[in-house]
Amino acid sequence: MSGRRRFVATAAALAGLAVTTSAAVWQYGRGQEKDRIAAEASAGATDPPIEIGNAAVSEATLRYRRVVVAGEFQPETIVLLDNQTRGAQPGFIVFTALALPGGQSVLVKRGWIAGNLDRSVIPEVATPSGRVSIEGVALPPASRFLELAEPALESRVWQNVTVERYGQRFGKTFQPLIVQQTNDVGDGLVRQWPQPATGAAKHYGYAFQWAAMAALIVVFYVYFSVRKRPSKAIPS
Repeated sequence: MSGRRRFVATAAALAGLAVTTSAAVWQYGRGQEKDRIAAEASAGATDPPIEIGNAAVSEATLRYRRVVVAGEFQPETIVLLDNQTRGAQPGFIVFTALALPGGQSVLVKRGWIAGNLDRSVIPEVATPSGRVSIEGVALPPASRFLELAEPALESRVWQNVTVERYGQRFGKTFQPLIVQQTNDVGDGLVRQWPQPATGAAKHYGYAFQWAAMAALIVVFYVYFSVRKRPSKAIPS
């Protein structure tokens, strides 16, 4: 292999290795993260629920634990998370602020509601009035997501929901978590929540595929680097 060809081949191999090994490490890390989340959720499911009040709480301590919180829903803070289908039925996940006695609020992920094929029609959400007791699971205050534009927080329909955005939009102080509601309060919402962080095996499979591609790059690079070109026959 000539010097120029060797340089080009080496540069391409290094670039390919950087991409494939980075992807393999990232996918493996995602698998480990999902295993950890599943273990935390499984451990917290058997513990007695923890009551949340106005005292500051640690999200890391309560994450995926069963919790209970009492307060009043604020209907003016209803936000619908978009693109939440059930089978072929379009719909939304309903979020609402629950005001606690003393000034703090908790963001509640209440349940799923069916939407309409006409995107301009926003469903009406039934919300119980007065003091209610909400049972559920404590979730992180935000999820990973990619946005290509600034969110329109004045809208009732959001593409992504976080506690921070709720505070910005409605001017309330929230506990640093989201409560995924599990008990029925007569609002007609569907609460068949998926288990948190399932699918770790998928990420491990992707990690193996990327690692295999990295290994192939090395094998092909070594093979073509050491292969001897056939010598030309010297004419007699």
